[in-house]
Amino acid sequence: MPDQPRVLIVGAGVGGLTLAAGLKHFGIVATVAEIEGSSLGRGLALMLTSNVGLALRRIGLDQAVAREGTVLEEIVQTDASGAAIDHHDFRPANDRYAPTFGITRDGLISALSAGPPFPVAYGTTVSAVDCAMDSPQVLFSDGRRAEFDLVVGADGIHSAIRQAIFPDIKPIYRSFCAWRTVMEYPDNDKVFTIRSKPGTLLGSFEVGPQLVYAFLLVHAAEIPSLSRDQRLARFKELASSFRGPIPNLIQEQRDPTRVVFVPVYEVETPSYHQGRVVLIGDAAHAFPPILAQGAAMAIEDAVTLAELIGTNNDLDQVLQRFEAARRPRVETTRAAIRHRTVARGFEGPVTTDLLEQHPLVFSNSLKAYDDLIEDPFALSRPSKA
Repeated sequence: MPDQPRVLIVGAGVGGLTLAAGLKHFGIVATVAEIEGSSLGRGLALMLTSNVGLALRRIGLDQAVAREGTVLEEIVQTDASGAAIDHHDFRPANDRYAPTFGITRDGLISALSAGPPFPVAYGTTVSAVDCAMDSPQVLFSDGRRAEFDLVVGADGIHSAIRQAIFPDIKPIYRSFCAWRTVMEYPDNDKVFTIRSKPGTLLGSFEVGPQLVYAFLLVHAAEIPSLSRDQRLARFKELASSFRGPIPNLIQEQRDPTRVVFVPVYEVETPSYHQGRVVLIGDAAHAFPPILAQGAAMAIEDAVTLAELIGTNNDLDQVLQRFEAARRPRVETTRAAIRHRTVARGFEGPVTTDLLEQHPLVFSNSLKAYDDLIEDPFALSRPSKA
């Protein structure tokens, strides 16, 4: 193997760009391939919990992200009428660990690209990969062939790289769907508000000056077939069962192109790697959007893998240590999310037997956001070889 490992990252989304930036932090320039023409404009917004800031701090990107985001100070849960159910103050953890942010996806992508430059080949992906050798052979979509020491699948929930190494693993529909939109709203504050009733949740938080991100989750035994206009109409219909300024604002949305509708899937893989091909983020372990840990786990994966590659020349050992470091953390988070989706009726009627199958992991209150930070897997740093 050369002095610097030849690393191919497939996918220039949140996980892939974090890994590329992390490797550059250690003086390693990766090859990045992205099937789309740009990393921007492919999503709306997201919340980054404190564990994300802790991870990004390790590769010097926490301040770049902070400049693009809005610090959230509190989270409040109400019922459909607006009556308070639960409240949690983010500020102690913001001060002790790292801030919780609301941020547009484009803002996050721009921040992840703010450090020393690394090349990204847009409009390019991998058509085939031979992982039977120590140096995987890759065929690119433009006909080029190349050899790498490590191929990283950071290509999302419908990962082509996962399909190449685990062809029998498919995303599983979790019986609920999500609507998302970003709207102009001058009366923002620093509060993440959740409005809930059994089987439905409407959330909102600030993601920039006079910008609010709103999302709605609802149980659906089967994936509804909806046109773009029908998606907007259904979003308004579901939001109308809640009271408050954000549900009212959703009724004013006129542009169906500003509403994203997605069925909620989950991915579980038997391993995060096969030979010298490794998966990170949604390609390895997609989650429902509960507790805001999809992007968070992708970023933690990327930082951990970058640190291991940057401090250890034995890539086989790197992959073993990556699996050992990440799987317990990911599976704990998955179990916590599964309990909450079941307990809140997103996956259908709540029964005692179903709850016993998916016991409580973190606090049943909004304090769960602190439990995520204090989990030791979020704070550990891989030791040098």
